[in-house]
Amino acid sequence: MKQTLCCSLTLSSCPDTTRSFSKIPQVSYASTAPELSDNTRYDFFSRVVPPDTYQAQAMVDIVKAMRWNYVSTVASEGNYGESGVDAFIQKSREDGVVCISQSVKIPREPKPTEFDKVIRRLRENPNARVVIIFANEDDIRRLLQAAKKANQTGHFIWVGSDSWGSKISPVLHQEEMAEGAVTILPKRQSIRGFDRYFISRTLENNRRNIWFAEFWENNFSCKLSRHAVKKGSGLKKCTRCILPE
Repeated sequence: MKQTLCCSLTLSSCPDTTRSFSKIPQVSYASTAPELSDNTRYDFFSRVVPPDTYQAQAMVDIVKAMRWNYVSTVASEGNYGESGVDAFIQKSREDGVVCISQSVKIPREPKPTEFDKVIRRLRENPNARVVIIFANEDDIRRLLQAAKKANQTGHFIWVGSDSWGSKISPVLHQEEMAEGAVTILPKRQSIRGFDRYFISRTLENNRRNIWFAEFWENNFSCKLSRHAVKKGSGLKKCTRCILPE
């Protein structure tokens, strides 16, 4: 019987695990790294999202349309950030209308002061106000915090990748820093049939999903085992009749 692993990592190193399994297909809903399109290396890997080269081209098109011909780039260290920025730089060179002021990389485990350094570097050239960002959402949030700390409200024009997209968490409580930002998000739509199906799942009818019990506990702030409920923890014993909202 064939088995399928679902990989959900945007920065996906998941397909590398294919080597550890014997011809087990992997399907991802969020892995966008361009190199995953190489069927000679990842012949058992498939995804339902386009590679970052497409959103990089969209970013170049936006920059051209707005006549922003001088930009900086910021990337989170790693597959997603660096590959995304590389794709943007390559596409911008092909079009020949965008000049890159500088490219800044955020380390994989950044110290709190690292984001202040990034903002200082971006401020070195005040004419390059547009910043192309391929970074994880936590790095984006901390970068906006550093910009706010440096009193740079309204100075930078952020163009963010799908890791920012329509998410609230990167801009929560610092909305003024993100005002005017342009973010990219693949076209998507809600599948009502799936929504109805998922809402109907309970502990009784979804036992084949080994992670559902953990989801249930996290979603309802409860514990399935009465022994796991500690006094003063605020947790309660889970019931089996509550449906997710």
